[in-house]
Amino acid sequence: MKLQSVKINLNGDKMKKFQFLSDFEWSLMKIIWEKKEATVKEVWQIAFPAQEKAYTTVQTYMERMVEKGLLKKRKLGLVNFYSARISQQALMKKSTETLADRIFNGSIGQFAAFLLKDCQLSEKELEEIKKLINEKENAQ
Repeated sequence: MKLQSVKINLNGDKMKKFQFLSDFEWSLMKIIWEKKEATVKEVWQIAFPAQEKAYTTVQTYMERMVEKGLLKKRKLGLVNFYSARISQQALMKKSTETLADRIFNGSIGQFAAFLLKDCQLSEKELEEIKKLINEKENAQ
């Protein structure tokens, strides 16, 4: 299955296309969001402390993520430092909206109803959802 390209505004820059992130890319992004800025070596050591993946694999993915507009690269001497060009919240929002477009004809309500009906939720999660619904109703 081919992934659909999505356009997203990256901090006011011109619109760039990127595809949905793979699980591997999400794992790298989470590390970079946490650290704010990191080298390939730092990301590799955190993601694969037992060296399950090659350093060069992480490097290749991070370079591709720069090309996709997800990361920016800053060179200091011989070392490249990578940071996120998009916040975790913005990427989660865009990914969720795109998923809702593809599966639920753009209806976030249908998407939310599906999740509430067909997914297991803890009491704590249900309370949080109720609180968010109340806040949303009071804001309108």
